[in-house]
Amino acid sequence: MPVTVTEKNLSSRSRSVQSEFRKRQLINATIDCIDTLGLSQTTIARIADRAGVSQGIVVFHFQRKENLLEEALRELSREYVECWKNALDGARADPVSQLCALVEASFAPAICNRKKISVWYAFWGESRSRPMYNKLCGNNDFDYSTTLLSLCESIEACSAAALKAQTAALSIEGMIDGLWQKFLVGPTGFKRQQAIASVLDLIKIIYPGERQNICSN
Repeated sequence: MPVTVTEKNLSSRSRSVQSEFRKRQLINATIDCIDTLGLSQTTIARIADRAGVSQGIVVFHFQRKENLLEEALRELSREYVECWKNALDGARADPVSQLCALVEASFAPAICNRKKISVWYAFWGESRSRPMYNKLCGNNDFDYSTTLLSLCESIEACSAAALKAQTAALSIEGMIDGLWQKFLVGPTGFKRQQAIASVLDLIKIIYPGERQNICSN
């Protein structure tokens, strides 16, 4: 059984394991700092303090703050894409089941929580002036939007639809974005299942002939 790497046993591990552990630790500390302080107030000193390491360790692994911010965004992007793609892989192959899986994955606890959404919004706010942020955020949005549109087109091809596929996809994605914002700034009692049910209700309106299939997912 693999031994979990911790601060206590880190010194006995290989250099590559130590390096990966520190990088992961610093990326997590960066995400925490962005959540509580915002991008502009996130500094190497504060990241080091949050991680419980010296500033020299931060500089050794990432050289400068901007590199660490980009790695934090890449980590969020990887986690986000992996979440919804794994959900599609695990769902039935028909487009209705795939669409329902995509909606549920959009509100998975690992990616849809106040901390992660707060950090996403921080990066989105800077994406227009920072090409790397714009590229990473834009690529994720494009892949997700393209998949969503393809599923709507597939459902429209075999079932009555109240909206054209492109309008349907925009409406569904817009509602998901709005509910993400509600998680961030809305009441703390707002429930994940409530958000999923709201989006599925919209899909039932768009595709009335698929109501029973949507209810069963």
